[in-house]
Amino acid sequence: MGKKDNEMTMEAGTLYDMNKQIMQQIGEPLKDLQLASIQMKLEDWFNWQIDGYAMLLCHERRDYTLFHLYQKANKNPPAVAAKELMLCLKNRGEILSIEEDSNQAWEIWLRIDDEPYCYYLFNYDEGVIEV
Repeated sequence: MGKKDNEMTMEAGTLYDMNKQIMQQIGEPLKDLQLASIQMKLEDWFNWQIDGYAMLLCHERRDYTLFHLYQKANKNPPAVAAKELMLCLKNRGEILSIEEDSNQAWEIWLRIDDEPYCYYLFNYDEGVIEV
């Protein structure tokens, strides 16, 4: 019997894979009251962290959405951006989790066709070059 026969192997996967498995176990999506509270926090985030652009990104689905906060078009761009973000998320799937991380960005988990996906919302002011 060789050495390999005696070794036990374990596939741990990445941190993303582990988080995805945890999210797979969540039964109910967030309720409207919870989402309303989060929307207010997102409005503050758009107000204090974003000068012009934010990106909503899901690398796994190759889904990229750019938010442009345009002062002239809206009297309150952060409020409009937070409302549009929530509509955007609801249109994609069930919202399982929305949490701000230590990088002043947001980790958002959606369930789409019974599969959890992580979206990341972050400041994208440096990602757009206006000429």
